[in-house]
Amino acid sequence: MLIWLPMRTPTLSLLVSSVFSLLVACGDSSSSSGGSGGAGGSGGSGGGGSTPQACDGLDLSGCDLALGPTDDDTTTLQSAFIEGVNSGETVCLCPGTYNLTNELSVDKPNLTVRGVGASRDDVILDFANQRGGDDGLTATSDGFTVEKLTVKNTPGNGIVVTGADGVTFRDLKVFWDAGSVTENGAYAVYPVKSKNVLIEDCEIVGAADAGAYVGQSENIIVRRNKVYANVAGIEIENSTDAEVYENEAYDNSAGVLVFTLPNLEKKDGINCDVHDNEIYDNNRENFAENGTVVAAVPPGIGVLVLSADETHIHDNNIYDNDSTSVIVVSFTTLGLLLPDVDEDPLTDPDPEGLYVYGNTFTNNGAMPFEPLSTLPANPLENVVWDGVEKTEGSGEICLSAMPPTFRNFNGIANIGNAANQSTDTTPFECDREPLPAIVLP
Repeated sequence: MLIWLPMRTPTLSLLVSSVFSLLVACGDSSSSSGGSGGAGGSGGSGGGGSTPQACDGLDLSGCDLALGPTDDDTTTLQSAFIEGVNSGETVCLCPGTYNLTNELSVDKPNLTVRGVGASRDDVILDFANQRGGDDGLTATSDGFTVEKLTVKNTPGNGIVVTGADGVTFRDLKVFWDAGSVTENGAYAVYPVKSKNVLIEDCEIVGAADAGAYVGQSENIIVRRNKVYANVAGIEIENSTDAEVYENEAYDNSAGVLVFTLPNLEKKDGINCDVHDNEIYDNNRENFAENGTVVAAVPPGIGVLVLSADETHIHDNNIYDNDSTSVIVVSFTTLGLLLPDVDEDPLTDPDPEGLYVYGNTFTNNGAMPFEPLSTLPANPLENVVWDGVEKTEGSGEICLSAMPPTFRNFNGIANIGNAANQSTDTTPFECDREPLPAIVLP
């Protein structure tokens, strides 16, 4: 059944009443003629009532509810998510700018929110005047999909999904008009405590922590995204079985982060496969909020592995990052820069099982930022390790045949002491089994 809402929706009660009136007027979808409906759209099951003007001439096949901008976009969208559709249905947003004054939330299983303009730039959810709630669009239900639209100017995070099985972020743009400033939301695309997560074909700009962030989740694909002008382009944190590929990460402070942090519900991060990405020119000044973990990340880094295990980095093109291509550190090292972070005896602080092979490194490490600038090398090597491990050899770092240049500075205390450092790759030249590709249901 295709349901059309009128353009003007002054109150929640009137909108809900309108929805139910339309349901009655439309009757059962089996009685519909299956024509184009009031919109002149080329699909769908027809509909009673008038098509929002913004939808004129569009193909609305697959839409269970179509909305255009109104005088009260917050009420229109939120009441539609509550009363206008059932589980498993699709809300289509027609071209225009939707001015939101409150956080929007979704809790119906298998709901899709889709823009139906010619591109994601045609449907804009603008939260610049938001007065209620912290984030932009939030969801807590399984099977949530949001696609082909733009979210901008959220005071907190952009799109947040928590505790869901089956999450898809597709063909989105998330950004802030202010540019790259600390006052922006920390995360643009933010699934957490979820599984079977897909982030694809998105453009993400200006996040004050990480653009595409996945935390405490499992079975994850992040692919074909363009992430730039964030503090971190992509971050995989305390997550298991992630594949990050065919992304373009540039002009961030750091391109890709693979983290395991203490004091979180999920205590480990294992099996992250970072491959076939373009990671370049990540030299933006770090604009994260002081005191956050990511604020301690020096600019100029292609890939940073912090405490995570079984991280594979291969077949990437990594270039023009001023500090280094790949750096691998224990939380013990980073913790010296963050003295207020409490230790967590249930979280292993040391990274293990790194495998680096088949990458192309060009013009990295030419002007390292502090504290990496104190390392005695010019340029700094392409793979840098702090050398912290439980016992000798337990780090299990593996640099494959024709290994990149490498520096082990043997602990933060030796960061400026060349005599106690090593650039010998020989002990680390080995091969390992590749990680299996991630398959989503």
